[in-house]
Amino acid sequence: MLIEGHEIESSLDRARLWDELVSLETISQWSALEECASTDSDNLEASASYVCTHNNGLHGVDATVEVTDFDVAECLALRTTTAIADLDERLLLTDHGAGSLLTYSVDATSGSFGPAANTWLAHHVNVVCARLDEFANRELV
Repeated sequence: MLIEGHEIESSLDRARLWDELVSLETISQWSALEECASTDSDNLEASASYVCTHNNGLHGVDATVEVTDFDVAECLALRTTTAIADLDERLLLTDHGAGSLLTYSVDATSGSFGPAANTWLAHHVNVVCARLDEFANRELV
């Protein structure tokens, strides 16, 4: 496990935070994914797959993204397959005071673990955690 249970408190209620997380328009704001292709929807959907670019600031690589768990306003899990590593990311949402608590976990498998892959994976975790923190606590209009 690369990281388990990174917690982020948000003033947004779970339903609003969920709506923002599953929008393909905002996915690059909270993840390392960008330019996800979807033919039928503007949102991530249960059991759907997308072709995206994965860019954690080190290298932009082609990625296939599969939604592996989708429980509205509670859980979103994505499996991202790249040439460098396969990432299993999970976002859990719970009520927390007047807002919500987002818990992020990620695990990875790679056939090329070594200094370059380890650096890429560590950078991925740092980038996504920072983006999620900012995303969950930004001002919405």
